[in-house]
Amino acid sequence: MDTTKKAPRPVDRHVGGRVRMRRMMLGMSQEKLG
Repeated sequence: MDTTKKAPRPVDRHVGGRVRMRRMMLGMSQEKLG
């Protein structure tokens, strides 16, 4: 149980990266709209 807290699961890391990329894309689209 403690090991899960020490290191994030690879799936969580993957999802986080995807969300980050989506955020960057959204920011770029907002700039283009503006």
